[in-house]
Amino acid sequence: MTVRDEAPTQARHHARRAGALGAVGVLLVAAAACGGDDTSESSNPSDGDQGAELLGPEEPATGEPVRVGIISDGATQAYDATDEIRAAEATAGFWNEHRGGIGGRPIEIVTCETGGDPAGATDCGNRMVEEDVVAVVFSNSGVGDSAWEPLHQTGIPTMFFQTSGDAVTRDPESTFVLVNPLPAVFGPPLAAAEGVDADKVAFVVIDVPVAVAAFESNGPEILNRAGLDYELVQIPPGTPDMTPQMREVADGGADVVQVLGNDTFCIAVYQGLTAAGYDGEITSVSQCITDATREALPGGDLEGISVISSIALGATEDPSYQLYAAVMAEYGADVDEVDNNIYAMGAYSVTSALATSLEGITGDITPESVTQAIKDMPEQELPGAGGATFRCGGSAVASLPAVCTNQWLRTTLDADGQPASYDVEDSSNLLEGE
Repeated sequence: MTVRDEAPTQARHHARRAGALGAVGVLLVAAAACGGDDTSESSNPSDGDQGAELLGPEEPATGEPVRVGIISDGATQAYDATDEIRAAEATAGFWNEHRGGIGGRPIEIVTCETGGDPAGATDCGNRMVEEDVVAVVFSNSGVGDSAWEPLHQTGIPTMFFQTSGDAVTRDPESTFVLVNPLPAVFGPPLAAAEGVDADKVAFVVIDVPVAVAAFESNGPEILNRAGLDYELVQIPPGTPDMTPQMREVADGGADVVQVLGNDTFCIAVYQGLTAAGYDGEITSVSQCITDATREALPGGDLEGISVISSIALGATEDPSYQLYAAVMAEYGADVDEVDNNIYAMGAYSVTSALATSLEGITGDITPESVTQAIKDMPEQELPGAGGATFRCGGSAVASLPAVCTNQWLRTTLDADGQPASYDVEDSSNLLEGE
């Protein structure tokens, strides 16, 4: 095992600024699909007749609203996640008109924006307590742990689309995490390593605390159990030329390179690997693959890269994506770039997952009854996840009782840098021994 840290002190300090930390907290565990239009207009679920068919018959909710909170980072200096709020409200509109809301009562969305600041997140958590919500959902927050603390202390159930916080994922009481953070980091490289009978994997990681911690907290045990040698290469954000580091990776005998970062970071990694003559397998989180990546790299350079996803964003032939797009077309007119918007689809997925887990709830709807109903839920299809399923209540991973599924989507990029298709993978074997 080798660890290399390329970050000078000043760059390391800069990387720990709240904006960078929040942005990478989103990209590392989101692992959303790559986006892009890979089908014809005939499959556009926003078309009137097809959209109405996907939404299904009306089943309006009535009575006193059920108050559900969503905490979003909103607009920050580094990124704008405001579409999370708009998409959650659109999703509630769909459930209220077509799925009977929650327990037959309409969902009322209560919103709060953290600004990507831990203090703002704590304020949001406290506000939700004051607002008497029965549950709170999070999509992609870099400071969700801070908002979670006051909610957890008062017993208000929380459902995260994704998070890597240790206290959050290990909470057996009132926390539910849809996306297991471990497969996002280790699933693709281990699957690729098995396919080529690899001996060594190199992890090229953007050097911010949340990204490095996601590797260090579980990587040694998982990789040792898989019988793989490994190398961790930490590089600060903003490094323009990574050829020297990638030459060391290529010369170091890695059969697989896993890249964790945003698109700008990953572009420099890919260019460095090409310049270094690396010809092994490359895997990545899908935040590496954007239109900016496709424009920066020559045709074919992205072909064959394996990418993990937790939602089928942009997969226009997939029924779970089609329903998301139809909901946004009908109720989310103010949501931008629906077909390539991780914030919107993440919020749709977690809001729908909460409502799905509460189907059939009866009696008083309180934080306590909501928590119990989620724990008692049967296995269901995870909204927007391309056929992956989830079941909360502690059965997915013994040591991470908040996690609701070990399933994820895997795709291989074609010559245009687009996903050819998605396959549901299960990483339970990855977690053996947990």
